[in-house]
Amino acid sequence: MAVNVPASPLEQPRLEAPSRRPRVTHRSAYFYLMPVAISALVFTLIPFFYTLYISFTNYSLYNFKEFGLVGWRNYANIFEAGSAFLPVLSWTVMWIGFGTIINVGGGMILALLLNHSGLRERNLYRTILIIPWAVPLILLAQVWAGIFNSQGPLNLLLGQIGINGVNWLNGVWSARAALLIMNFWFTYPFFMVVGLAALQAIPRDLYEVADLDGAGTWARLRDITFPFLLTSIMPLLITQVAFQFNNAGPILLLTGGNPVAEPGANYGSTDTLATYAYKLIYNLRIYGLAAAYSVVVFFIIAGLTVFNAKVTRSFEEAS
Repeated sequence: MAVNVPASPLEQPRLEAPSRRPRVTHRSAYFYLMPVAISALVFTLIPFFYTLYISFTNYSLYNFKEFGLVGWRNYANIFEAGSAFLPVLSWTVMWIGFGTIINVGGGMILALLLNHSGLRERNLYRTILIIPWAVPLILLAQVWAGIFNSQGPLNLLLGQIGINGVNWLNGVWSARAALLIMNFWFTYPFFMVVGLAALQAIPRDLYEVADLDGAGTWARLRDITFPFLLTSIMPLLITQVAFQFNNAGPILLLTGGNPVAEPGANYGSTDTLATYAYKLIYNLRIYGLAAAYSVVVFFIIAGLTVFNAKVTRSFEEAS
């Protein structure tokens, strides 16, 4: 009687991994992408390479028609000792750091308050608090310029409680504080809405289990709410850093970069790299140096964008 002996594992046929499906190319997709590609070429790539070329020239108001290549002179002027780069960069870093912390943190705090189940008329408060997002920035800047005026309502209110008025827009640190306050007022609704959406996406079952385990309010915030919020806002947090670096609108509209940093300086105490490049173009008409500053700003923001992509893995293809 023959006995069937099972084959050893070495003799068993190997199972091959299923091959990937061949990638199908739809030529019609290129047709739909063509408007975006043409727009990127015309409005982004060509201006960038032209700016890069101008940064190596002495193009300015005095060399408007006849300008030539000067090599790395503009970049050397940026990084040489005594230039405006380091003082302006120091406030740029503070503008980014404090602005990001205040804007994101304030928006998240408001989201936590508005998401509390015990708060009555939550929808009414959400509607009121989102209004600054719908108001154009130029109108907000005019309103805040009136508020921070030396005879404005803020100083009048301080006088009522026995505090001397502050010359908000003419002092270095007071002007910087005014900019951070106005920028927060314009920015917090976005992060408040994002925070509310993230809070609504947290499974309610987790809180029910925490209640059964006897977890308190702080334990629920620490172990459930904060981890979910951090996961949701981390990509936005890094993107906000890049946005703040190039956010010149509030500064140009409220302070114009003033007050002047020191006698004879061509930059102000509230100038960032973006606003200083703007001044070099429209006030001083030194186009070559302004182009060099723009290129430096571009590479800094590009580095932040690549870092964002690496951290959030936003450009990785799903297998």
